Amino acid sequence: MSSHPNVGRADGYSRRIAGIFAVIAGVVSIEGFFFAMPFITWLVLAFMFCTGLFFLLAGWKGGTAIFGAGVMALAVLDAWLALAHAGNWALLLGLIVGADAWLTAWWGWSPLNSLLHRDTHDADAEWQLRFTH
Repeated sequence: MSSHPNVGRADGYSRRIAGIFAVIAGVVSIEGFFFAMPFITWLVLAFMFCTGLFFLLAGWKGGTAIFGAGVMALAVLDAWLALAHAGNWALLLGLIVGADAWLTAWWGWSPLNSLLHRDTHDADAEWQLRFTH
């Protein structure tokens, strides 16, 4: 792990929200839950897709767009896996994505950001000006 944090505040918030949605969507995509209460599954996946759209299209600086696109793709994938009777894979994928998102947000360092030479920590000054007053 690097000593320099490369995950900013806004990026950390979007990662936490994506992680929560990934786990919840995985749980509601399990075959028993999906076929017992499909409306709740579609409601969770639609809300997840809209939240991803919000992060993608908001135009915020700080790295939220990539997680918005990831949440949208995961919502579509979870819906397909639920319909294909493979909800257990959706749960496994949700647990992996959720753990990665939460641990990355907690540590403040992302290997993907390092690989792409992105530092969303630099956008924190703009966020402090917007939310402290």
